[in-house]
Amino acid sequence: MAMNPMQRRARNSFLTGMLVTLVVMAVVVIALLYKINKLNEDVENLLALQQKIYVTAEDIPSGGEITEDLLKQEIVQTTVPKDMMFTPTDFVEVDDDGNEFALEFVSKVELPAGTIVTKDMVAEAGNEVTDDQRIQEYNMLMLPSELKNGQYIDIRYKLPSGADYIVAAKKKVLQCTADTVWLKVDEAEILSIGCSIVEAYQTNGSKLYATVYSEAGMQAEASTTYTPSNDVWDLINRNPNIIQERKNALAAKFNSEDQGNGRVKIDSAILTDPSAVETGVQSENSALQTARQAFVAELEGTGEVGSSTVTATPSN
Repeated sequence: MAMNPMQRRARNSFLTGMLVTLVVMAVVVIALLYKINKLNEDVENLLALQQKIYVTAEDIPSGGEITEDLLKQEIVQTTVPKDMMFTPTDFVEVDDDGNEFALEFVSKVELPAGTIVTKDMVAEAGNEVTDDQRIQEYNMLMLPSELKNGQYIDIRYKLPSGADYIVAAKKKVLQCTADTVWLKVDEAEILSIGCSIVEAYQTNGSKLYATVYSEAGMQAEASTTYTPSNDVWDLINRNPNIIQERKNALAAKFNSEDQGNGRVKIDSAILTDPSAVETGVQSENSALQTARQAFVAELEGTGEVGSSTVTATPSN
């Protein structure tokens, strides 16, 4: 039966309404699915940021000792890389023989309770950063044949008489090559080692060498027994870069009877021969230049060495 015009318009309006409704519903469903997917991605991203890490259980002052009972493990969300986090394994070090020994740490900065602890916030006890510390390069020491990065050494000065003095104790080898070693030393140690180097150049049959700690984690730092010359001691005493506490400790040690007798023995063994010092310095500079050339050759093209040409604008 034929529809009259009003029925046709009504049917068309109904169909149009249904179509619009379906389109709207489809848009709503697509929008909801997009939002759900976005929420799922956000949840996954947040879960990926979750790490079980150390946070401080109480306030720790700058320079304060950090022990495991002052820390607690919590699951937190952070963008800090995992290799920067301070973890339980950092309290233990394993040597090449598989032996484990405990490490002690102090805080570099004040850490309020609940602070995430990262490796750049702490320092190994005995290796705290001070204003007068520098990384020094030495290529005149006799190094052990199997010396490796990360080991701890004493720098010793042996006289022809057999007397053997400790110049610097338990210094960590930051890096080493066949004939060069890099150490972190303070101002007083720089002067003391420098003095022993000059004296070793002047004394025939003397030896300036390094010895390795067999169990660094369990062995205490040795006491230095070398006494610098009076000139160097005067410089140490007047040096504003050395903290007063360090000066007082050095004064007490250098002014002791045993240390004074040691200085007499060293002075009696030294041969006044300026040419020997000059030869030693030239050899040192030559070795340093050779090592530097090899180092630069390895870095050529990396942007870490070399210079850029800057074209100057001519003035009118």
